[in-house]
Amino acid sequence: MIKGIHPVKAVRPGKPIRWYVYAYRGGPLVNVYTQPNRPRLSTADIEAVAKARAEQTAPDTPGNTVAAGIAGFRRSTYWASLAPNTRKTWGVALDRIEAKWADVPMPVLADPLARPKIVKWHRGLAETNARGADIAAMVLSKVFDWAFDEGLVAHGLGTKIANAYQRTDRAAVIWTDEDLAAINAVADQPLRDALALASLTGLRRADLVALRWDEVGESAIHRVASKRSRGKRFIVTIPTLAQLDGLLEVLRSRPRRDGVETVLVNSHGKSWTGDGLASSFHDARAKANCGQGIWYVERDPQTGKEQRIAKRLHDLRGTFATKVMTTPTEQPLSDRDIATLMGWSEAQVSEIRKRYVDGKAFAVAMGNRLRRAGL
Repeated sequence: MIKGIHPVKAVRPGKPIRWYVYAYRGGPLVNVYTQPNRPRLSTADIEAVAKARAEQTAPDTPGNTVAAGIAGFRRSTYWASLAPNTRKTWGVALDRIEAKWADVPMPVLADPLARPKIVKWHRGLAETNARGADIAAMVLSKVFDWAFDEGLVAHGLGTKIANAYQRTDRAAVIWTDEDLAAINAVADQPLRDALALASLTGLRRADLVALRWDEVGESAIHRVASKRSRGKRFIVTIPTLAQLDGLLEVLRSRPRRDGVETVLVNSHGKSWTGDGLASSFHDARAKANCGQGIWYVERDPQTGKEQRIAKRLHDLRGTFATKVMTTPTEQPLSDRDIATLMGWSEAQVSEIRKRYVDGKAFAVAMGNRLRRAGL
């Protein structure tokens, strides 16, 4: 494969493996392959890569079309300031935008009369990928905001388009001990280490793979969060649970390459990448429970319809929250304390406590009372 090409492997449960091949990291999409192994580029792909790189190094793209605007946006300091994961996600959106509007002059698309066409395009994308459609519409708006600042258009796109994606309420979705046992039965040791660390720290994936030993203190973990909030990165401070001490001792003993300072390492003794951890997780989750996967199942009390939600790596944050709730302390942590720690609402913490902590304690107490009564 040509040096500098950026292939991205996409693995989804129950779906074939796809490879998204970009001309360079943060560059335009060249082709999409559906196959298990890394693809070999065709002649047409190589020509597309050469064209993309030539446009990247060109001092200017002629005209004031959407394609020219996107090319300038990709060269901007704003684009360079985005996190790598954000550039990857937005890059896919920019490809969708360019595929539809490339030759349209930017002032024409910025005209309020063009809004119905943009809404129709958004709805069309949403028929197969609601979340992707919302991201594409948001990125299109960002491009025009940038173009307005650069004097390329007289105004931006105006009012935000209503989202098509309806966020699933995941407040009650956490990993139980049974879930962890099921995935650990099919996972390799590096993934089991990552799952254990996630359940005992509540760290997001990007912070899990980047956590360094010098960020682990005696009583707390301190690190600058990978995720931005309101354009800023904040310091994450997480209290260390007693169970974490034993895990950290084990993790220090894992074989690792010289110079690797991250707490977690993969099977090659190197630091995990976010995509690598996600791929390993999805593979193991699909194999768990004899290939049935790991799901949160809830039945609608009115319709009786069953809803199945695949559990995500991110849902281990809820597992960590239950551990914090049940850890004995001199003064029990309130829902507000835990909400502040996790960056959640008090209502979300209350739902988890009611479902997984207080409900379990009530069932145990009731069982003890019934046994004492001889029932």
